[in-house]
Amino acid sequence: MTMVSSELLLGLAQNIGLFAVVAVVFLQIRSRAAFWPAALANALLGLMFGGVAVLGMADPVRVAPGLFIDARNVMVGLAGPFGGALAGAAAAAVSGAFRLWLGGPGALAGVASLVGAGLIGMLVGAAARRSGRFGNRHLIALALLVTVMAPFSFLLLSPDMARRLVDTALVPLSLGNFLGTLALGTFLRKEQERCDLQIALTESQRRFTATVANLPGGVYQRVLTADGRLRFPYCSPGFFQVMGLPATERVTLESLNRILHPDDRPRLLASIHASAETLQPWRLEYRIIWPNGDIRWISVSSRAARRDNGDIVWDGIVTDVTETKRNEQALIQARLEAEAASRAKAEFLATMSHEMRTPLNGILGFARLLLDEDLTPRQRHHARLVRDAGRSLLTVIEDVLDFSRIEAGRLVMNDTSFAVRDLIANCAAVLRLEAEAKGLTLHAAVAPDVPDWLRGDPDRLRQVVLNLLANAVKFTEHGDVGLTVVKIADTPGGPHLTISVADTGIGIPSDRQGQLFQRFSQIDRSRGGTGLGLAISRRLVEMMGGTVGVQSQAGVGSTFWLSLVLPEADPPAGSGTPCAVELLVHRRPARILLAEDLAMNRELITAMLQGTGHRVDAVANGRQAVEAVQRGAYDLVLMDVHMPELDGHSATRAIRGLLPPVGTIPILAMSASALPDEVRRCRDAGMNAHIAKPVDRATMLDAIDAALGWAIQPAEATDGAAEKGAMAETFTAVEPFPLRQPLDRAMLARLSDELGEEACARMAAAFLDELPQRMGRLRMGGESGRALAEAQALVAPSANLGLVRLASSCRALSAALRSGRRHEAEGLADSVLDAAEEGAEALRDTLSRGRGESRFKSLAKDIVRTP
Repeated sequence: MTMVSSELLLGLAQNIGLFAVVAVVFLQIRSRAAFWPAALANALLGLMFGGVAVLGMADPVRVAPGLFIDARNVMVGLAGPFGGALAGAAAAAVSGAFRLWLGGPGALAGVASLVGAGLIGMLVGAAARRSGRFGNRHLIALALLVTVMAPFSFLLLSPDMARRLVDTALVPLSLGNFLGTLALGTFLRKEQERCDLQIALTESQRRFTATVANLPGGVYQRVLTADGRLRFPYCSPGFFQVMGLPATERVTLESLNRILHPDDRPRLLASIHASAETLQPWRLEYRIIWPNGDIRWISVSSRAARRDNGDIVWDGIVTDVTETKRNEQALIQARLEAEAASRAKAEFLATMSHEMRTPLNGILGFARLLLDEDLTPRQRHHARLVRDAGRSLLTVIEDVLDFSRIEAGRLVMNDTSFAVRDLIANCAAVLRLEAEAKGLTLHAAVAPDVPDWLRGDPDRLRQVVLNLLANAVKFTEHGDVGLTVVKIADTPGGPHLTISVADTGIGIPSDRQGQLFQRFSQIDRSRGGTGLGLAISRRLVEMMGGTVGVQSQAGVGSTFWLSLVLPEADPPAGSGTPCAVELLVHRRPARILLAEDLAMNRELITAMLQGTGHRVDAVANGRQAVEAVQRGAYDLVLMDVHMPELDGHSATRAIRGLLPPVGTIPILAMSASALPDEVRRCRDAGMNAHIAKPVDRATMLDAIDAALGWAIQPAEATDGAAEKGAMAETFTAVEPFPLRQPLDRAMLARLSDELGEEACARMAAAFLDELPQRMGRLRMGGESGRALAEAQALVAPSANLGLVRLASSCRALSAALRSGRRHEAEGLADSVLDAAEEGAEALRDTLSRGRGESRFKSLAKDIVRTP
């Protein structure tokens, strides 16, 4: 028994050793066949386990004739966990078939034992795969089950043979199965893990190599040892390509010093030591010199870490940024060139503005003075043609300058309170005469729910509305033109308004509507214009945060609209009280030195100044201006910017260099360029303010008063208007109403109810009696303070008497005069005259027809006597 057991154990050990060698060989093969299909690999593994079991059965330990034992159950049981169900089945089939072929009384029991071991291996393998790995508990379970299962095959033997086998082989067989499964399973599992790690390592290295190869540069590791040596343990092939080094060269500090640009070497070494001290990421751009002499820009980035032995390690990447640097330089150069081009453009515009505005100043100025003379109708007609042609040319210049400011981003939007109804009335009044001359009816209306006061830039909004309205009048030959303002919604930012200009003109084909708001785009070039008006309007509306568009049908008409949100505002203090008729503008006379090189301009400006009481001396250049200031006692200097011998800037600097009080005399610049850069240069030179040419008389006089610190002084009127016309404006116009309406009879009736018939009669009589003289003074006043005072004085009495159109026209004229809009003011003055004539006639007619009514008996009696 002892000898048999020893022989059994020795045979089992030999079988297990054989199995281990064969298994190792197979695992090596399997590691090299990692990319085979899984089913094929598992089948081959099963055949290998089965083949090894067959080899073990070829030299078994014989217990009796036809009865022998070996370690085949160990191999078949391990096939399932290491190769899956397919491998377990294959191993059991191969080894079982061989055992059946051997025959003998124990063949059936041997086959059953192999089938049981295979099933146990497949079940344990399935459980291990569900848990994620084949661990120790799975191996122990497999060993126990295989060991316990083997004796059950003895039941298929004869009782005598089974008893003999139990007595002689049960203990060694069980020990062999249990220990063999544990030993061989542990060995195979470790070998499996090693192979898996090797495969993972190989795959990781492959991925790393592929990633490094696809990086736009190279990867490196740099080590600064504790003793101060700098080493490069790893450099990718891309590193050598970027640095221009041979791939076989060893990277050292000496080899890098050889290619570093001399100017960048100190900075690079200092940055390395700084990163080593702070362990901050190392990022740097520096230059290297390739062997062919080409200078390349290199960008490096790495993270620093300190090892336990004190070494500092940087793992990072290096890239060639030469093209990026070249592009940066190209962009910088392009920016410099663009800035130079912008400056050249600004200088060109300033020069062209000066060269065109300077003669235009004389044309418009002398045309205005000529129209003040006693002319024959034919001469007056020709003078007006000259003035209108000059205005058209000035409009072209202003359009070009506005568009240039917008393109350059130099146009600043103002934010101020304004009365939207006055603005709409102003715009309608400017174009009404032109519309009526063509036989058109011009209507304007503001919806009742639109607030009276809004915040925004009224000048730019007026510019847009006037452009749309002028286009409507220009392209309409019959019918009417309507200007409306409606509120479409209330928003947190204020009322959302839509301003529309509708006409019955020629209309616009649908295929050309998309071109309307593009610069230099014109639908009908025969009607003139620059093609910039709508483009400027679109940009202005967009700067206000709104949108602009058009709806049109050829042959029917067009509707241009703009939609924007404007915050509601409170009325400015005192806005509800117009200037009384007694408040006339009186200006204090001053002694002024005018420096202007063009004789025409000298004569024009001198006439404007002397007409208001100023004393003027004129010189032709800056040098004479400096000499005149030193000789005479002047209150102020009007200095043209562009003059021969010494320009206005240089002359101003020379004057500012003189001793006080001469060196502190106020100096106002006059220039045809109204660009912001020109205004800034004037102020930098020491000038107090800037006046744009063509010179507006009211603007110039106001600027002179402001520079001298002289406020406009109110004085009592000398024509008796104070007693007859000075009353508060008590009515409130309810919009929308046609702004052409000459008389609101309901307002006249309310006035009679409030004041009584006698008082109302006296007021109407005094107003109509005085109206011709007021119109005469307004006509002769031109742009002076007299015209402004007359217009302001007419607002209240005309509004109280219900003369709606006259009141609206006077408001618009007052606003235009106060803001210096000369073109609008000249057109509005004619509108005031027409409104006065029409209103007086309507008032007389209304009161005459109401003569029989008790309400207006006395009023009608007085009115009839009024000439």
